Amino acid sequence: MPLLACFFNLLSINAGMPKLSGQSMVCDSSALISLTDSCFVHAIYFLKKKYRGKFIIPRAVEHECIGHPLTMKNQALHALRIKRAINDGMILVSSAQHNRTEEIMQLANSIFFADTKPIRLLHDGEAEVLALALELSIGNILMDERTTRMLVEGAESLRIHLAREFNCEITTDEAKLSEFTRIFSKTRFFRSSELLLLAYEKGYFEDYKTLSRDAIEASLYRLKYAGCAVGFGEIEKYVAKEIRKR
Repeated sequence: MPLLACFFNLLSINAGMPKLSGQSMVCDSSALISLTDSCFVHAIYFLKKKYRGKFIIPRAVEHECIGHPLTMKNQALHALRIKRAINDGMILVSSAQHNRTEEIMQLANSIFFADTKPIRLLHDGEAEVLALALELSIGNILMDERTTRMLVEGAESLRIHLAREFNCEITTDEAKLSEFTRIFSKTRFFRSSELLLLAYEKGYFEDYKTLSRDAIEASLYRLKYAGCAVGFGEIEKYVAKEIRKR
């Protein structure tokens, strides 16, 4: 089994590894910020040369990654890195009309209830990413944000997590959950960690030569600390079973 496929089996609720070859990907701000804060934005440049697909963001993500952060000195650097990637044509900003954004957000935010009050799971950025993927018929989404991915990939696990977080019983509108799951049944999620591993598979760390295995291991931890929702145990299992065997 390919290295990245093994990794996805370890880290994802889904059993299969999404295939990026020849396909495009809609990107959320969470993953882009993880990559740029970890100095891995050039992994996007690297993969862009390897695949025919495009990395695309909606306007809401552009604002979250660039417009708003540029007003804050402590966040301006990652905003400039993403802006440069856009200027270089590595990331495309879509001007498509995302007609289903509001529908998706209302649907997702009326699935789970805490003491009869609906729990807001999606915000503008995540909803617009999902809507754009539907609008452009793109099945791949790059997203580190855990809640949205869990809602699509493992709603029951999310319900249990919410029950612990709110310390109360969480009820589910099964009809709306079924509708949401149907709409996104073919959606495949990548985290920034999986994207970096894909780059690793294609030779992104070749310059490290004999240190390439140490470099990818250190990089996964760096992404973890930058905000990627990947657990320490997940990384350790992957490193032990795959990287150290090479």
